Amino acid sequence: MGLKNRFLNLRTQTKLMLGFSIVGAIIAVVGLLGVYGLLQVRGKLQTVYGDSTVALANVATAGSKLGVYHNGLLDAARARNKTEFDVATKPLAALKKSTLEPLEAYVAAASEKKRVTKSQRDEMKDLKLLWDAVKAYFKAAEGTLSTMEDSFAEATPAPSKALFRELAQLSVQTDIAKLYQNATQRLSEMVATTRDVAKDLNDDGQVVADNSRNVLIAGVIVAILLGVTFGYVVARLISKSVTHIADVATQAASGHLDARANLQTTDELGQMAQAFNAMLDRITGLVQTEGERDLLQRRLMEFLVLVGEVSKGDFTKRGAVTEDMFGNLADAFNLMLGQFSRLIGQVRDAAGRVAESSKVMRENAGQMAMTSQQQEQETVQTLSAIEGLAEAMRQVAATAGATSESAQQTLSATDQGRIAVQETVQGMQTIRTAVQRMSKQVKGLGDRSLEISQIVSTIRDIASQTNLLALNAAIEAAGAGEAGARFAVVADQVRKLAESSTHAAREIAELVTVIQTETQAAVVAMEQETQAVEAGSSSALRTGEVFKDISQIAQRSAELAGAIAEASRREADKTAGVSDAIRQFAGGAVATRKAADETRLTVEEMAKLAEGLTKSVGQFKLA
Repeated sequence: MGLKNRFLNLRTQTKLMLGFSIVGAIIAVVGLLGVYGLLQVRGKLQTVYGDSTVALANVATAGSKLGVYHNGLLDAARARNKTEFDVATKPLAALKKSTLEPLEAYVAAASEKKRVTKSQRDEMKDLKLLWDAVKAYFKAAEGTLSTMEDSFAEATPAPSKALFRELAQLSVQTDIAKLYQNATQRLSEMVATTRDVAKDLNDDGQVVADNSRNVLIAGVIVAILLGVTFGYVVARLISKSVTHIADVATQAASGHLDARANLQTTDELGQMAQAFNAMLDRITGLVQTEGERDLLQRRLMEFLVLVGEVSKGDFTKRGAVTEDMFGNLADAFNLMLGQFSRLIGQVRDAAGRVAESSKVMRENAGQMAMTSQQQEQETVQTLSAIEGLAEAMRQVAATAGATSESAQQTLSATDQGRIAVQETVQGMQTIRTAVQRMSKQVKGLGDRSLEISQIVSTIRDIASQTNLLALNAAIEAAGAGEAGARFAVVADQVRKLAESSTHAAREIAELVTVIQTETQAAVVAMEQETQAVEAGSSSALRTGEVFKDISQIAQRSAELAGAIAEASRREADKTAGVSDAIRQFAGGAVATRKAADETRLTVEEMAKLAEGLTKSVGQFKLA
């Protein structure tokens, strides 16, 4: 009660100024809090855009360009001549630059932050691993391209060209494929880390936006409640006191001079009530005649009219200061009206400043809404880039799948070639055995021809001896005369037979000689064929070993191509997950924009309240 009495005893101007000062201070604090919250939300939005949206776009761009670069490298490895190689390698330098530049920008930005997400992902550590993996991939790729370029150089010998191309293709299918798989895996981990960073920043921004909105709404509600409550209390107190004095004046004007104002306060209205009571006391003591009573009643009615006009808000009216007792009352009333006019003018100025503050807050809320809308648009653009990355990943997966199928076909053809070589080797072994057997038989035939030659030589010797004996027998028969004539005929026949035998033996010897020569030639040819068959067999064995190595390489290539295809499909799935996260982030941006719109509407309501206060105060006419 003591505090209430102290407040009631304050001057009316002091009451109004104190109340409006409190309301103005609350509105100012609410405005400052709203502006501060808007600045915080704006800063968070800029941080989310700069540290997550741009980072995701950079990683997406790097991943897409890396996939295109790897496809170009595969085309270069499959080039059959210098023209195809130049066409395949022409865009690779620009693609490498397009891959490294976004990562360099990300590294420069992340090195100042050094963030660790709530899921314990170290952004800088993952980014360094990604950078090292991409650099190692490009280093190996450039070495392979240099080898391929040497294979198409005119100064390189033909055997070396084939060897260089084979080494380059083997490197692309094994080492570089592993490095590319490692780089894409690091890209996936980096995308997950960046997504977690974006989620953390978005959560922080949502918390700041919600807190700012709640503080602003609570402050506006408190300011409205305090303003309405204070206005009602002050208006009630003033109107009650003025109405009470007017009722007492009406009773006194109707002739009841014993009516008195019952106000115990010491403010202007209490002082006026005491002055009015004192005037009525003096009137009661001084009124002696009916004429004086009529004059007093007329003065009192004029005063009541003045009070009625003032109660309607016209503070330009003033009471006539006369020499009678009403002059002092009019003078005090005029003084009170002057103070009320100055007070209402100050209230009008304060309401105008509140309206201006509300206008500034409304503009800031509109700017925050525009910033939220811009963030929503940029998030949609980033979502488009992420979806482009997903499409590129799906294309890479399709290309890797085709490469895997090609490697499987190569493996199948290699297995068939290896089986054919094995069958060839077995055929060579059979041929070599047959040739060796035939060579032995031909050698045996040569040995038999030597034996025939020896027999023919013996026959020829026998025929010579027989011819000599027949000659001797003919000589002896000629010496015997008639008795040896018949023996001479026999001897002559024997001689002719011996000559025939000698001639036949000579022909047989010549034929055997020819047979021996051809047999020796056949033996030499058989030996050469045997050596050729053995050489072919050895070459076929080496070819079989080479096909076996090629089969193993093709098997590894098929496995790596399959792994790349699977990794690409996983990357496509993860990229789709990032796309969903960005879409959720876009939903958060929409929610932020809606919150900003709600804040703007709240500020507009406060502005309307300030305008209403200005209009209410404007109803008073001031001098």
